[in-house]
Amino acid sequence: MLEPQPPKSLVKESMTHHRPCPRCGNEVALVGREYGEERVDFCVYCHGVYFDKGELEGLIELMSDFNSVKLDEPELANQPPVEENFNPPCPGCQKIMKTDQVGTAWINQCLTCEGIWLDQGELTAIRGAQLIIRENLNLFLRLSQ
Repeated sequence: MLEPQPPKSLVKESMTHHRPCPRCGNEVALVGREYGEERVDFCVYCHGVYFDKGELEGLIELMSDFNSVKLDEPELANQPPVEENFNPPCPGCQKIMKTDQVGTAWINQCLTCEGIWLDQGELTAIRGAQLIIRENLNLFLRLSQ
């Protein structure tokens, strides 16, 4: 079976370094793409995005805030099957990434180089969670005490 080819416009964007996609495993799937004021790695096949350390500081800050709140309630087992055994190598340093839930999204973060992998649609989900958390952070902190 032939592997789908990315649109030529995406291939031209940047293939200056070869980083494998942690989701689909394609060795040359990640291309550089402008995102806001940053240049991130985007998979032309599965549409996931890899952020090097510092490229998504607000998300790292949000994760820290979110993880600092611990409620006295048991966590529900809600990890989707596609994430259960997904322990991808980091596109930046090839170390195994850690999976965490933020809102309704499951993100993968490298504990070594602090890069972050987001599957298609997870950035939108995280932005929604970020708004809710920031609007209600005082409530979350009071509940955790």
